[in-house]
Amino acid sequence: MRHLSALTALVLAGALGLAGCASDEQAAGSGSSGGVTFDKKLVDAAVAKAKSIVGDKKLSGSLSVMGDNSGSEGALLQAFYKPFTDATGVKVNYTGSGDNLNVVQSRVAAGNPPDLVTTAPGVMRQYSTTHKLLNLSSFMSDELNGSYTKSVLDTASIDGKVYGVYQGFNNIELWYNPESYTGPKGDSATWQQVQDWTEKEGAAGKTAWCNAQGGGTSNGYPGELFIEALFAKKYGAQATEDWGTGKLSWTSPQVKDAFQTFGAIATHDQYVNGGVKGSLSQDTGTGSNGLVAEPPTCQAVVWGSWTGGLIAGSAKGVEPGKNLDFMKIPASEPQYANTETYSAEVTYAFKDSPETRAFLQYLASDQAQALLASANHWPVSNKNVSPDTYTDPILQSISKTYFGADTQLAAGPALLSKTAVITGAAKGVVQYLQDPSSLDSVLQQIQDLEDGK
Repeated sequence: MRHLSALTALVLAGALGLAGCASDEQAAGSGSSGGVTFDKKLVDAAVAKAKSIVGDKKLSGSLSVMGDNSGSEGALLQAFYKPFTDATGVKVNYTGSGDNLNVVQSRVAAGNPPDLVTTAPGVMRQYSTTHKLLNLSSFMSDELNGSYTKSVLDTASIDGKVYGVYQGFNNIELWYNPESYTGPKGDSATWQQVQDWTEKEGAAGKTAWCNAQGGGTSNGYPGELFIEALFAKKYGAQATEDWGTGKLSWTSPQVKDAFQTFGAIATHDQYVNGGVKGSLSQDTGTGSNGLVAEPPTCQAVVWGSWTGGLIAGSAKGVEPGKNLDFMKIPASEPQYANTETYSAEVTYAFKDSPETRAFLQYLASDQAQALLASANHWPVSNKNVSPDTYTDPILQSISKTYFGADTQLAAGPALLSKTAVITGAAKGVVQYLQDPSSLDSVLQQIQDLEDGK
């Protein structure tokens, strides 16, 4: 089993935890727990569903759940779990930490794993090689198939069996300001058109892109996600998974091509806000604010579903749909127009018990997923949750866009690779941006990590 570094825990937590923070509007009212408020009707529906799951069974005791969301996000999850406790009497002890991967690994190594954990799907797959995880398909297959698309379930599966449940789910998208963006959009847009537009804008002295790569532990990770999205839009979901699981080499022509496609934008000072050097030091939490600045300092950014919340939380005058919106990343190959990469984590169980089974059934249920969606923090992947459950118009649009039967989800290295590879790839992005001529060396270095050298 791989060693899960604290560095990668922070990288993933940074990307996955940025969906938003508890708002002041959630701080008071009915259905409140830990400072987080849900609509009472949704809470009652979730409690009723939990009771129906349990039926006549007598549950007791407690469950330990570990993940990387803490602070306001941790409080939100605790409030989300409370209806299950109210219905069953089973206390859910949630522990959130930016060092979650290391903490879980230590617990597992000591023979004392938590009952349930939330990690990237690749970590789940690796634990499955050394531990018997709870197979959800063995007892809740009908519920899963009725509430999630095959593509979503496949990403949480091992050898055709579902082992994990998603809570929040963040797609990678192209964000733009409708008031200033002059580039291609719509279903017929292609990435070549985006590239041509980028070059035209640069020649006219206009900066097309925000491309903040962060600093510290997350440096380069946004670029890694950008490259994976470009790869999936040209080579498809299966090739993306092959890359993530090591079947397709980092030194392959396809991977090199994806890096170069990214570099055709990201390695040119005139195309990115602050120039290449500036992009390497810009904080990912505020680095996309140029979209809505007065005047805008960029027109587009590729980043996750959390981007709208980040910008709205740190910039003034944001009006979703007016000066901030998103679209699917245009594809290089038309057959992959609906192939979408994402950044999300699954909750899965080391322990098989009536309490654990009931809790996972609760998490996956339409009623619980609707409750979580109503917090307006993250999109949820349950196809039965109405977009109207969100009050945020952008989250409503994301729900309509990404969770239909025509979407093919693609998981790549950021979700499936070994820790050393994920970390090495992010560092490799930085090295490539600093010296584009080093690409062959960068890719070989990452492949060496994949090979355990």
